[in-house]
Amino acid sequence: MTNENFYDFPPVKKTEWKELIQKDLKGKDFDQTLVSKVWGELDSQPFYTLDDIPDQLIPDSFHREPKLPGFSPRIWNNAVSIFPKDEKKGNEEILFALENGADALVLHLTGHENLNELLKGVMTEFIQIYFAPLDSPRFLYNQINDWISKLHIKPTMLSGAVLWSPCLEMFRSDADFEKNVQLGSEMIDRFSEFREFFPMTLDISIYGDSGANGIQQCFLGLGEMIELMDSFIAKAVSPAMIFENMAVHISVGELFFPEIAKLKGFRRLLVELAANMGQQIDANSLHFLVSTSSWSKSLLDKNSNLIRQTYEAMSAVMGGANSLWVRPVLEKEASVLEKRIARNVSSILKEESCLDKVMDPASGSYYLENLENDLVSIVLKKLEKLEDDGGWLKNFQSRNIHQLVKEERGKMQKIMVSIEQVKVGANKYVIKDSTGLIKDFKEVSEEEFELNATRATYLLEKENLENA
Repeated sequence: MTNENFYDFPPVKKTEWKELIQKDLKGKDFDQTLVSKVWGELDSQPFYTLDDIPDQLIPDSFHREPKLPGFSPRIWNNAVSIFPKDEKKGNEEILFALENGADALVLHLTGHENLNELLKGVMTEFIQIYFAPLDSPRFLYNQINDWISKLHIKPTMLSGAVLWSPCLEMFRSDADFEKNVQLGSEMIDRFSEFREFFPMTLDISIYGDSGANGIQQCFLGLGEMIELMDSFIAKAVSPAMIFENMAVHISVGELFFPEIAKLKGFRRLLVELAANMGQQIDANSLHFLVSTSSWSKSLLDKNSNLIRQTYEAMSAVMGGANSLWVRPVLEKEASVLEKRIARNVSSILKEESCLDKVMDPASGSYYLENLENDLVSIVLKKLEKLEDDGGWLKNFQSRNIHQLVKEERGKMQKIMVSIEQVKVGANKYVIKDSTGLIKDFKEVSEEEFELNATRATYLLEKENLENA
């Protein structure tokens, strides 16, 4: 952003612009007519001026300077999902992905696979590896430990994270929280030398993929982090160790600018939380794995999903993703073509859109700066109420968190059915072909402790399926 005035036009105050607008409205209320809401609570003004931002703006830094010369100012990794059926085929798929644009892997594992065979020929020091447990997290941790020991992998040769945390496990198995914390503290101690590998992940994608809006994702995620910090401190794990050993997984939806503000705002809120705990951390030391959302997609029009995942990926990069995970809608059952398209999005954003040329291109935007500040303010108020109500764990146990997310989910799904909000390819300009829908649609069922991924168009899909 520059303060240079390249034009001879006299400056106009915001109040002067507003007076002109109100004159054109001819008696209509300014707020009711022109001010819209983002996520039901954030005011989106019809215009912003220099008066709306502070005098001094400092661009965000999402990562540290590259260690080697010749790299672009903005760096992120391109992550792909791997669901290995067996070690040989899984290894072939991994090597193919790495040879064709990927430089990060999300391995969905039970903990019984042979990692030596699965990662044969993979130079781990040059990529990110994210381990996602499909079964007991302890099985997976033991598997990783054995693999490291057998291959004598040095701490500098492993980067990435385990996509698990004590809170995330509660949504999967309603397991004992204290036992989960104990396992987490053991893993922090075990991997303390691995400075670029995070044995746990604050995963707030579970809220977004289940239907929560951006504000809810942020304050529930912060509440989760506070709960974890309190529990780990009780086990003699310092706040510094927690932040050094925890990555962040967050998903982005289809509201392009608000999602950028959400990512930047959440990074800022984590830094402020650390400061409140007496720990000064740099924002660029936080590791964000950002995935495209399942909630925003639809089984009614796969081609529209390709467009959605592309601009969601743009939001992710501009919002500060350290690894970009573009997930095909069907993920595990995705076709070779769908996987290829998802893998190529990151390359296009770098090589053709040149989003790697500037660290923080969104800095200085009147709209985004205000949206981020307003978001942070609202999130802090809601976090304060969550803490007054007993904190994250108590609200999880009472199922208040589940009720909050499910209410938002149900509201948005009904809006899709009523066409109160247009979604191209789902409730507007729909292709009348139910072949793919019949094959791909699966009922979403949940235990009382679960929050499972679904879609805003789920009820629409169900309705179309019944009429097919």
